[in-house]
Amino acid sequence: MTNPAQKTLRRVVWRRILDDQSFEECETATSLGRFAIGGRIIAAQEGEPLSAWYEIHCDQHWSAQAIDIEQAFNDTSRHLLLERAGEGWLVNGVRDAQLDGCMEPDLGLTPSTNALAIRRLDLAIWQSAEILCAWVKFPALSVEPSLQRYERLADREYRYTNVASGFTAIVTVDELALPVSYERIWLRIADWHGDES
Repeated sequence: MTNPAQKTLRRVVWRRILDDQSFEECETATSLGRFAIGGRIIAAQEGEPLSAWYEIHCDQHWSAQAIDIEQAFNDTSRHLLLERAGEGWLVNGVRDAQLDGCMEPDLGLTPSTNALAIRRLDLAIWQSAEILCAWVKFPALSVEPSLQRYERLADREYRYTNVASGFTAIVTVDELALPVSYERIWLRIADWHGDES
């Protein structure tokens, strides 16, 4: 994120404690009332190095409008661009009907996008709701719909459930809704506060 008008809100580092094979540095910023989340990921994917860079451009309500992803895996570089188009999404410029109704993206290699779903749902404590997300799978960079459920357990604690698989985890978040701890999978290990949100 190189826009000089942007103000950095937070920079964090996550470690994937599930297998200790991935780290991410993530930055959240604001500019002219809009928000952006960007990350750099280094991972071991089946014993091979994988690097990914992403930037999510959001509106003033933290709703993703465009997601730009670059990936290097083995000797192949790939690019994926998702853009909101009404109630659906363009994938590299082409509308993908299977993503119609997907409210926010879910990038499978980072916990950052949980913040978008949490902000979109805006749950009260003990309230739960489901959200259909556009799930980006790595390293294929394929996109498919994923039905997810969130239940707010406390001020900054949620229970996440993948409806299809039944997988569930407790996610604790900060004031921006970025995960601090994602049970058994991700843990924040570094944190820097910038300008006030």
